Amino acid sequence: MHDVPDAPAAAPDTAAAPDTAAAPDTAAAPDAPAHDRAVRLLRRSALWAGLLFLPAILLGVVLALASESGTACVMRGTCGEVPGWLYAVTLVVAGGAWLRALTVPYGAPPTRARWAALWTLIGAELLFLALVMAYFAG
Repeated sequence: MHDVPDAPAAAPDTAAAPDTAAAPDTAAAPDAPAHDRAVRLLRRSALWAGLLFLPAILLGVVLALASESGTACVMRGTCGEVPGWLYAVTLVVAGGAWLRALTVPYGAPPTRARWAALWTLIGAELLFLALVMAYFAG
């Protein structure tokens, strides 16, 4: 009768042995999937931040033109004066930050500089949007 309880206890031990032998790389690098998730999150966030930039600008222009000062800007030419170099610098910074955030090497965790590039991208886009709105609000 003692053989019956021992048999089920031996079965889980034999089942656990193939699991550890079948996946030795997962036991050696437990945080590799966490790096992959962080890289995917950074790339996805940077991609969406870059792709939604143009629709945000178009929405900002439509909202600015819907206001009284925006309409007066177009009809009478009383637009604000924002230097053109400021637009260019903002776009160059946003483009550089976008490339930096998107080009995370495979297998490497995203560094703090890559995350800072994402936030720089978002900040440059918001500044550009504010400059466009300031031009029409003039």
